[in-house]
Amino acid sequence: MERLFAECSVRAALLFGATAIVLYCMKVKSAAARHGVWAGVAALMLLLPVWTSWGPKVSLRVLPPSAQRMIHKTVAQPDILSTSTLPSPRLLSRQTALLGLYLLGLCILLFRLAIGTVRARRLVRDAILHDGMHISSLCAVPVTVGFLYPIVILPERWRQWSPAQLDAVLTHERAHVRRRDSLIQWLALLNRALFWFHPVAWWLERHLSALAEEACDNVVLAGGHDSREYSEYLIEMARSVMRSGARLDIAGMAMPGGSLPRRIRRILEGGPVPRISSTRMAVVAVACVISCTAFASGTLDRVRQVSLAQPVSTQSGPVSASHLSTNFVLGDLKIEGDVHDRDGVRSRILNAWTGRGYDDAKELADEVAAGIRGDFQERGYFKVVVHDSVSQSLELADGKQQRVLVISTVTEGDQFRLGNLTIQNVLPDHALSIPAATLREQFHLRNGDLFNVREVHSGLERVQRLYEARGYADAREEPATAIDDAHHVINFTLRIAEGPRNK
Repeated sequence: MERLFAECSVRAALLFGATAIVLYCMKVKSAAARHGVWAGVAALMLLLPVWTSWGPKVSLRVLPPSAQRMIHKTVAQPDILSTSTLPSPRLLSRQTALLGLYLLGLCILLFRLAIGTVRARRLVRDAILHDGMHISSLCAVPVTVGFLYPIVILPERWRQWSPAQLDAVLTHERAHVRRRDSLIQWLALLNRALFWFHPVAWWLERHLSALAEEACDNVVLAGGHDSREYSEYLIEMARSVMRSGARLDIAGMAMPGGSLPRRIRRILEGGPVPRISSTRMAVVAVACVISCTAFASGTLDRVRQVSLAQPVSTQSGPVSASHLSTNFVLGDLKIEGDVHDRDGVRSRILNAWTGRGYDDAKELADEVAAGIRGDFQERGYFKVVVHDSVSQSLELADGKQQRVLVISTVTEGDQFRLGNLTIQNVLPDHALSIPAATLREQFHLRNGDLFNVREVHSGLERVQRLYEARGYADAREEPATAIDDAHHVINFTLRIAEGPRNK
């Protein structure tokens, strides 16, 4: 959850920055054009959580190659399945507190939005149709409400207006109707509720409202109305709001708005209404689409490099040549705790570590502990815990290498068997390019067998090699386990993000 919040927050900030740069570089001054662009950003922000979780991703290989890439890839799968990597209770409590705080803010803002929506629908329902005009005593100023079929509602005193003032008001509000500004503003309020923790969401809601009013003001001025008289109309309506005590607070548009001084100053300064050619607007739209799509779906990755180094493994295997000249070797092993096959584990570890040398006794003890854990997990003890191992010095071997006694305390836990092994695509309702039955054959475990973690890792490696052979070099595996403690069964699910196929 924290990662989703972080990714959406960063991507939203990048969307905002890229759009602002495009509008500045293309010198877009038209309020209507800027409103359309920022409305698109708000709509894309609403889709970010879904896109980030399940949408397609594009790997941007721009970071320098990492020398540890092969090592990380090899040890990541055991970490995913190991109980030693479970989050601590303190981390879980922090995540729960953050989730609770987010849900509290979300519920408050959604509740306010729901109240405003209900009041808007009630206002439309109770409005009186008279002389072709919708009238309501609840309105101090003209408002445009409704999403799919917006209507203009006037206050009761509209008959006191001069014909010029009435024409200006109707021109302004009908522009809101044509532009579906009430729907866009409602979506901006919904976006603010979902991203209430992000400053961009609050800025977008206010800025879209101000741009909508400015765009409709431009329509009024372009229709030939005098700028000074129009400003006086706005001031008079602001006085009506003050006399009534408050402006109607609903998810619609009110003519004075919250930026009346700035609007009047802009109207009185005069000058031609800024316009933008269709060609330049098309260039702006393409630039915004490209940049926003890149920031919404792009993920930074490191440049691939070919490495001849052997992957590092904590399991038993051949001795690394780099350890031949080291000083500490495993001389003896003592396993404490109520465990099964104590002597067998000791014998296997001593045989596997014969000839291995280390520059540090702690490194030796840590790797022996990892080997003990792997031995138990190969025999179904999935929740085995190997506590901090203690090392004691023994006599020198051949007068050169220090022999070490490692003492490890083990809590083996229950023995588990494999329940169901499910393989599916990360994307819902998308079939896998390689049949699930073929992928299942890469795991040499049948349902009911002891849950052998090492064999699961080997199966994951075989699946990865199979995808690479089929041209899916960027295929990503997402293994997960569901533990049934009552029946001592582990259900294993492998979700695969196949990525693009190399040509």
